[in-house]
Amino acid sequence: MIEILSIISFFVLISLYPKYINWSKKKQYGQYIRQEGPDLHNYKQGTPTAGGILFLFFISILNLISYYLSSNPIYLIVFFSSILFGFVGFIDDFLSIFKKNSLGLRSYQKLLLQIIFSLIIFYIVNKFNPHTYLKIPYIDKTLDLGFFYPIWAVLFLSGLSNSTNLSDGLDGLSSGLFIISTIMTVIVSKAPINLIYTIVLPVIAFMMFNIKPAKIFMGDTGSLALGGILASISIYYSTEIFAIFTCFVFIAEMFSVIIQVLSYKIRKKRVFLMAPVHHHFEMKGWHEERVVMNFWIINILFGILIIGG
Repeated sequence: MIEILSIISFFVLISLYPKYINWSKKKQYGQYIRQEGPDLHNYKQGTPTAGGILFLFFISILNLISYYLSSNPIYLIVFFSSILFGFVGFIDDFLSIFKKNSLGLRSYQKLLLQIIFSLIIFYIVNKFNPHTYLKIPYIDKTLDLGFFYPIWAVLFLSGLSNSTNLSDGLDGLSSGLFIISTIMTVIVSKAPINLIYTIVLPVIAFMMFNIKPAKIFMGDTGSLALGGILASISIYYSTEIFAIFTCFVFIAEMFSVIIQVLSYKIRKKRVFLMAPVHHHFEMKGWHEERVVMNFWIINILFGILIIGG
């Protein structure tokens, strides 16, 4: 039944997005491009944003229905992850749109909310599946973190949420990577296959309007929530180490920013022409489509490496 509802939701979203795009244009609720970003992105100024609101609504409803149909806690965890992390992003998008600049929440405000909501998600996960260990790929052993595990879980949730957010800088990049990462995560976690229907199909509907030239962006509403969803699934099934492979590009994007910041503070030199790393390749002359396609392929290859683990 949930498969049919997910497919119906897919077609409903396809019909809703053009209306949302036109409404956003009339209201002039568009994306404001960061001044420190590449100049070649200036033409994207004013593109409707916060498109994540629609697909998150359907992800939330579909997973809530799935929970009541199956009583499997993972659906409830995905529901709360999409709502809570989506809420952080929504506030950020709302402030950005109405301030008419790229600045929404301050960094510390966003991080504080992410930490609070990560603690809530960890509490829910721990209520249904209490554990303090990580599964280690290939060797069928676990690594017990003991009382450090709650700290790890919060860092993992907040970190992966920020990773998907950082990757949302090129048309179709973050949405495509999320689809790939979710399918791989569900497979390695041995999670219900129905999660692919309830999570991936709504994002595919959005992606049809997000690939170059993007008619709409997901905004922080979508990008923060997608990372939270991936992280919560991994934590519930103790497959966080597997995420190094299934979410490889997301994690690489985050570390490219960390490396860039630390290098500049310590050495006064930049490692990359621009961070996150997808902008580095743009600055080297790669077309946007080439960067996106290559990043998708890299993530698929790393996912395949871990499927047997």
